[in-house]
Amino acid sequence: MTMTLAELYLKQGLAGRAREILRKLADEGDPIARERLAQIVPPAAEEIALLRDLLERVRARRGAR
Repeated sequence: MTMTLAELYLKQGLAGRAREILRKLADEGDPIARERLAQIVPPAAEEIALLRDLLERVRARRGAR
């Protein structure tokens, strides 16, 4: 497992797999992997934000009726 593979996963939208690799490399003492891991959005945070926004729009439309 390498940083290159983690970056490829990120480019493909597979943040979970990239996170696994980076976590393993960070646990082995790789400071660059640790830094990159900190830069990645926490799991599901982006999806949760999108869903909250969608829910608010639905609520707003229902209230407008």
